[in-house]
Amino acid sequence: MSTANDLQIGADRIAIQDLMARYAYAVDAKRWELLDAVFQTGAVIDFLANGGIKGTWPQLGEWLAPAMSGFTACQHYLSNFATDVSGDHAHSRFYVFTQMITVDGGADNIVSDGGYYNAEFVRTAEGWRVSALSGGIVWWSGSVPEHLPWWGKDGDRFNQ
Repeated sequence: MSTANDLQIGADRIAIQDLMARYAYAVDAKRWELLDAVFQTGAVIDFLANGGIKGTWPQLGEWLAPAMSGFTACQHYLSNFATDVSGDHAHSRFYVFTQMITVDGGADNIVSDGGYYNAEFVRTAEGWRVSALSGGIVWWSGSVPEHLPWWGKDGDRFNQ
């Protein structure tokens, strides 16, 4: 590889991490309109392993607001990016640690989970955009919602 190519791939990886940080901010701040600058129109989003739904952007955006409405606050921390860039396409698998707050009887309750995302990206005239995103929860701490399909079952949660 050439030095220029190595530098471009490094810059692309940073841009992709920044894009996913913008995704985390938009979800945490419940600023759904910001996700139009994260997802490519028609991007496939699959949250079935998390007990969610599968759909395309922007239609899936209509599901996010009510799905996240039960949390007073949340923070997504993204790390351990393993990103492969090939021209105008990229794939990444990275970890997510999320803290979510619900309020019950005037007290904050913290619910935490850890898992991963698999994402496909495409370079557009506006910069990198997510063309596919799926996630999986590996563990959960706190009051467990009944909709998690894997709760209480043995198996490989990391490679769903």
